[in-house]
Amino acid sequence: MKTMSCIADLARRARRRLPAFAFGFLDGGSGEEGGLRRNRERLEAVTLKPRFCTGGKPETTATLFGRTHAQPFGIAPVGMGNLLWPGADLILARQAQAHDLPLVVSTVSSTTIEAMAEAAPGNTWFQLYYSHRPDINRDLLRRAWEAGIRVMAVTVDVPLAGDRRRDVRNRFVLPFRPGLRFMASVAAHPAWALATLRAGSPGFPNLAPYNAAVSGQTLSAFITSQIKDTLSWDDLKELRQMWQGALLVKGLLAPEDAEAALEAGADGIWVSNHGGRQLDAAPAAVDALAAIRAAVGPDVVVVMDSGIRSGEDIVRARVMGADFVFCGRGFYYGVAAGGAAGAARAVELLTADLRRTLTQIGCPSWTGLDHRWRWDDQAAASTAVPQS
Repeated sequence: MKTMSCIADLARRARRRLPAFAFGFLDGGSGEEGGLRRNRERLEAVTLKPRFCTGGKPETTATLFGRTHAQPFGIAPVGMGNLLWPGADLILARQAQAHDLPLVVSTVSSTTIEAMAEAAPGNTWFQLYYSHRPDINRDLLRRAWEAGIRVMAVTVDVPLAGDRRRDVRNRFVLPFRPGLRFMASVAAHPAWALATLRAGSPGFPNLAPYNAAVSGQTLSAFITSQIKDTLSWDDLKELRQMWQGALLVKGLLAPEDAEAALEAGADGIWVSNHGGRQLDAAPAAVDALAAIRAAVGPDVVVVMDSGIRSGEDIVRARVMGADFVFCGRGFYYGVAAGGAAGAARAVELLTADLRRTLTQIGCPSWTGLDHRWRWDDQAAASTAVPQS
């Protein structure tokens, strides 16, 4: 793994080790994937202002909801993570615990809330897809609380499944249907095939107690059958009453929605365009981040994901207004590339690059990093997307 010099290297190795349908599920976006590309282009457009002779070594600890973490980044929720490598979810939970990173377990994780919280006690958060069945919502929150989870993010940007064209082209469906194309792809990746054969096809174990049929659904079929597609701010107010811990609203891009979420009782805003997986025409998350920070002011907790691939990206997100940054694909590229060693390498790469970037720009700490380290404050604060 030491020859892997960046997250992109891990992604390339993951592509070689996974069948096309599994890699496409991880790597793909919505529609023709313009939103996926836009996340990267707009992050790369954020330039930093190096300052020299500032002295000292950078401090990377960050405090979020009363807990101080060793790094200002965490592991974002990924559905059906064990499809990407058997045991991937627990591999990453152990990395989160070893490196003191928050890890967010999804409603559609392929590992239970309880198992993830046991592997990363105190570092596990929960991400809720709001069901149209109130009893499911209440019980998921009960289970999360009893497992020791104290931070929850409710995802609001999935009123229906995205237009995942790579999945359609790769004929990705669960349970697996062994047609000729499928069998050829699996046969070309024997390590993944044997490991998956031993572990079994991934499903939705968090939801199996309520409806065993969900274990055999595709992700899009689950969304269609389970998620409430008429979610309102009144629903969020009710959720606020049900959850005793910290509550973030995940998937916001509009400043008006951030303000409405706070009025509904949210403790923080999670800026995200779902990694480019929902709406092809959505703005880049980093642009929405700047607009939302300007709207809510400096004291509201704002976290961000979508497009993060390096320590420099984490710093870019910070100077645009993020208090904390999450990455999903990068860590699962690592697991797919090399199991536990690959996951550890992903953490190592982000940690080292973050410290290197802070040192290069002369910033003494994450907490001291702000808009003053952007090269051009006025230009960087603009949310306009250049026309082609």
